[in-house]
Amino acid sequence: MRTLAAGILALALGGTWVTAWQKEKPAPRKPVTHTVTIDATSFKPASLTVAPGDAVVWVNKDIIPHTATSAKQGLFDSGTIAPGKSWRHTFKSAGTFDYVCIFHPTMKGKTVVKN
Repeated sequence: MRTLAAGILALALGGTWVTAWQKEKPAPRKPVTHTVTIDATSFKPASLTVAPGDAVVWVNKDIIPHTATSAKQGLFDSGTIAPGKSWRHTFKSAGTFDYVCIFHPTMKGKTVVKN
């Protein structure tokens, strides 16, 4: 009876009354930005796992231009990333996204998007 009275008093005073069976929903996950460095004609890391909504920024620290171009045509293409420049892409859905540098086809990377 004391618990009920305390709850009524708390509500009357503008407070809230939370019982053990009432649980708050977890806060939604905030998107994260991940970095892939392009250097010495390679992507570092070569494989990256992210969540839907996360962004990846490719930063060209090499002395020559590169691209981050989806191996599956039309998914994403950075265009030319000049030395000292970067490009950002947000991954919205789950899947595995392989990519290459179109100037240097032996440069390969992968972004895995998992829920």
